[in-house]
Amino acid sequence: MNLTAFFTSLITWYLIFPSTVLCFAAMRNQLRYDGMKTRILVVSTLLSASLVVAVLKSLFMIPRNALIPIIIIPAFIVYIKCIKAPVYKALSVAVLVFAFMSFIVNIANGFDAKIHPHGVLNDFSLQAAVFQAVIATVFTALVYRPVSRRAYQIIDGLDVPRVYIASVPVWGIFLVFNLLISPRKYETLHVNLMQIAYWGTLILFFTLLCLLCVLFYYIVSDMMEKAAMEERNRMLEIQESFYQAQMRYIDESARVRHDFKHTIATLDDLSVKGDLQAIRDYLNQYKALQPERETMSFCKNVPVNAILNYYAHLSEGMHITMDLEIDIPREPGIPDVELCSLLGNILENAILACGDVPEADRFIDLAVRIKGGSNLIIVCTNSFDGSPRMKDGQYLSTRSGGSGLGLKSIASTAEKYGGMARFHHEDKEFFSDVMIPVGKTEDRANDG
Repeated sequence: MNLTAFFTSLITWYLIFPSTVLCFAAMRNQLRYDGMKTRILVVSTLLSASLVVAVLKSLFMIPRNALIPIIIIPAFIVYIKCIKAPVYKALSVAVLVFAFMSFIVNIANGFDAKIHPHGVLNDFSLQAAVFQAVIATVFTALVYRPVSRRAYQIIDGLDVPRVYIASVPVWGIFLVFNLLISPRKYETLHVNLMQIAYWGTLILFFTLLCLLCVLFYYIVSDMMEKAAMEERNRMLEIQESFYQAQMRYIDESARVRHDFKHTIATLDDLSVKGDLQAIRDYLNQYKALQPERETMSFCKNVPVNAILNYYAHLSEGMHITMDLEIDIPREPGIPDVELCSLLGNILENAILACGDVPEADRFIDLAVRIKGGSNLIIVCTNSFDGSPRMKDGQYLSTRSGGSGLGLKSIASTAEKYGGMARFHHEDKEFFSDVMIPVGKTEDRANDG
């Protein structure tokens, strides 16, 4: 075995390690296992694959590009096994990372051509391999922070398969470009202006890829913001609708109470006359004038009351038994829009699930309270058909083709305020538990 070729190849394929680090940085909230188990699985797989390609290279002098599948395929398999995100997300991230790393490979090729002008690509030197490893490490260190801070928000918040699938061939173009532009014989770069053209093209395409990534980030961020805005607007419309309904009910109730003394006088007069039919007709007219649908008061927070009324009446129309235990102050310590979004998503998911259950078995139990004066607790239990729709360990919506964005929104809101959301099922019951620290609610006693 040629030891120089072995170590050169081993250092050359070190590139797979920083590449994997960046791939996992975008999936920091999607890990299937704990950090230690993930590291053991990934490092052992990558190290084994690196040793195999290094041995093959040193024994048979196989072209470097021909060895790519031997190390890339195991790396990608262990990647998708260690994360909960679907394959299309993992593939989009992996192809993008490899596209960037392929530029580093060609930078190293250019460096190798500079110091060995008569060499060939298949005789990649040890100096160039070390140079490539250093550049890859520096690049990873520079971009790790923004990737771990920004990319995961897209991965967690956007679940539109066509967006990720469409991005794969775009990133793939840059990967293929770098594979094709690699000089097989370094002396070609020393002919005429080939060296200037080589470096100029690399810089141009690298800049273009960076610009596309920035553009992709802002487009997707706008899509997510628009979706969140539409959800908030829908909640606000519901709140407004039931706020107006409450006001009408209060006005009607006040008018009825004001006129009630005249009603008593009329009934008294009719009873003295002994006209029972007139009394019955009068009472029927009186009942017809009452509000058709009662607006219930669950708490003193008007927007929350509106949301609960909306879903209570919706449940009533679907013959769902709903039990609500609401004990929160007027100002529960979380913005009304966020709280209404939480409750709306929980109840909407519960009502949809109950729609697949026989009417006699439909129920929703919701409890919302401030525990210990500092934690908002939301606990919901609802019936469902006992067959949850799941993908990669995540619950999906009961809607046909639904992706479970409502549950993701709940988890995202809870995380935003330093809390947590947990969803699970047992037999034919589905549980949604949310805990959010809200600090001390000083008005709780006053509102109670």
